[in-house]
Amino acid sequence: MTKAPADLKNFDSLLKIVSDLRGPEGCPWDQEQNHKTLAPYTIEEAYELVEALEQNDDLKTKEELGDVLFQVALHAQLASERKAFTIHDILSTLNEKMIRRHPHVFSDTKVQNTQEVWQNWEQIKRDEKKKALTSDQSKSNENNLTIDIPEAIPALQRSYKIGVKTHKAGFDWSAPSEVMLKVKEELQEVEVELKKKDSLSLESEIGDLLFSVAQLARHCGFEPEQTLRAANRKFLTRYEAMHRICANKKTPFETLNLAQKEALWVEVKKQLANQVSSPSE
Repeated sequence: MTKAPADLKNFDSLLKIVSDLRGPEGCPWDQEQNHKTLAPYTIEEAYELVEALEQNDDLKTKEELGDVLFQVALHAQLASERKAFTIHDILSTLNEKMIRRHPHVFSDTKVQNTQEVWQNWEQIKRDEKKKALTSDQSKSNENNLTIDIPEAIPALQRSYKIGVKTHKAGFDWSAPSEVMLKVKEELQEVEVELKKKDSLSLESEIGDLLFSVAQLARHCGFEPEQTLRAANRKFLTRYEAMHRICANKKTPFETLNLAQKEALWVEVKKQLANQVSSPSE
């Protein structure tokens, strides 16, 4: 039997636990994993952390941060086993990058505001990428203005980041009212394609509408991914409340007609609104 570390507040204890899990007498599941098989769990843990943060739940946030940290340690262990890099190489790379990208903190660069911080950050990133390219790659990419945002992130979040990037480049609407006009325009185009029943064109127009709505959220000061997650939670809270009411009345939800379901929806909205407005009850 493998002996567990005594000091559970020590970072090295985490590294030992991960190493033991991967070791000869470790856990069969952990032993079978590789970077690709772990990727879905890494994404899942990140989302669970975001959920905890949005709920302002410190206890859950503490736990989810630990789960994310475990993923980092596990990927580092896998890399160490194949002699690619270690957790200390990760820390060194991260620390070097943070120091390099904050010259206004760790050097004599002067900035006036957050906007200048972001401008410096983006310029430093571009310079880093140029240095990382071979001479041939550099020549072929020197006029490449493609926005570098990972495709793996949620599409709505990517739309937001694209808008942020283009805004910094001076290509953007000047006010939410202007974006709203674009949203209305895109909605009209969706309505036209609905009548045509051309699925490819309709999909394209709905995509344009979603992109425009994401930019409207950005102009209003909201992150659209977070905004939609909140809307999802609100809908599910109401929907589950409808089912609870039906269960209390011993009336199967499925037996209600659409008008009855709509009336129940309105009832639930009022009930939940009253709960929010009367927190002391």
